[in-house]
Amino acid sequence: MVVFRIIVALLPQVLLLLLVGAKLDLLGGWNHTDSAFGVLIILFLITPVATAVLLVVETIKYRKHVTREKVTGSLLMPGFAIFLFFEALAIDIFIISQVRMH
Repeated sequence: MVVFRIIVALLPQVLLLLLVGAKLDLLGGWNHTDSAFGVLIILFLITPVATAVLLVVETIKYRKHVTREKVTGSLLMPGFAIFLFFEALAIDIFIISQVRMH
């Protein structure tokens, strides 16, 4: 579960790093290739899905903990999952806003 959390937490950052690196031309021209566009599209599609899955998993784990232990649990991990989900959506909305139709 920890590895899944780390991977999902890194996906929005990698997508953001790809965007910033392409904008500042720090990728050595790689961003002008077809492979870079493919990576961008894959990250664009996978990131919100992965963060949504993490959000559902963390919510289910939180509910099971609360109902089983009959105590209030920590909202740290579900809150982190919500933050990652909204971050992924914000990055995707930014990408969509930058698309120019020719």
